[in-house]
Amino acid sequence: MGIIHSLNAGLSHELAIELTVFDTDRAKLSECAVQWLTEGVQELAGSDILGAVGRYRTSGKGYMRVPAMSPCGGSGRWGYVAAAPQDTFEVRYNPYTPDVLPWLRKVVDERAESVSVTSGVFTRDGDIGNSDVWVSAVFGEELPDYVKLLVYLDEQRLLAPENAPTVQDALLRSVQWACDRYNVVFGHVSYRHAGEMTELERFLKGYDGDPTANTPRWRSRLRGYSWLMVVPAGIAHVLGGADSLRTSGAFHRVVVLPNGALLLQATSTFREYGGAAVANVHRVVRDVLISGEFRSPATPPGVPPAHMVVLPD
Repeated sequence: MGIIHSLNAGLSHELAIELTVFDTDRAKLSECAVQWLTEGVQELAGSDILGAVGRYRTSGKGYMRVPAMSPCGGSGRWGYVAAAPQDTFEVRYNPYTPDVLPWLRKVVDERAESVSVTSGVFTRDGDIGNSDVWVSAVFGEELPDYVKLLVYLDEQRLLAPENAPTVQDALLRSVQWACDRYNVVFGHVSYRHAGEMTELERFLKGYDGDPTANTPRWRSRLRGYSWLMVVPAGIAHVLGGADSLRTSGAFHRVVVLPNGALLLQATSTFREYGGAAVANVHRVVRDVLISGEFRSPATPPGVPPAHMVVLPD
């Protein structure tokens, strides 16, 4: 009901789809991030995204603002890379072309706080229009053994009947692509919050809701639960394994991943995920969730609703 109400009311919020990758090999984490930003993104935007805006000149240091772009080639797309170095408020930009790859790898190896690719379609007038692709690789100084692969998108794109099937298929392909290649130890779909909090972390007070503190607990605790989620192998075993979860009544799809983790999809479409579907997922995983004291469930106007989490009475 909450999702349908949001759609009908014309309200929309940004979603964050996060895949947490663990590896003690720094070089492998760098390669994971680069591949996500150059190959994984093609699952969302198509194989021609990298050369979409022609061969614009790239900057070795990165530009201080989004570079000017105009239509070039048959795709009609624009795209740029943005890097936010650690311990600074600066953001550096370059056009997303084949020539940008050395710079992209450099900022990844230097552990920029985040490196993202944003792309969209030029307007009829040749201007940069709204983005339809936004992916990111996020590193944290306090989490040196992790990279978080993210897709950001407006929830409306998963709700509107005319576009949702195509958008959802592309999203699922990109998630599966990453899960088949990397050691993904957790994954969730939540509204976009500071620090990429899960919907559960959003409503926990203080340290209990801190994503940085909760991320290393992946072997024994889930940071949250959602429409699409990755559960690591150890926790999957505690929950009874793939067969038990398939017969639990809470999941539309259960996929065993190469690292032994499980990719779980609660309902066939994102629009269906609310009410009883959320409660069913919570029922199955509640014993392995992080815990703490809950905040007030009040959600002021303009703030994402609370329908994707079970709150105490």
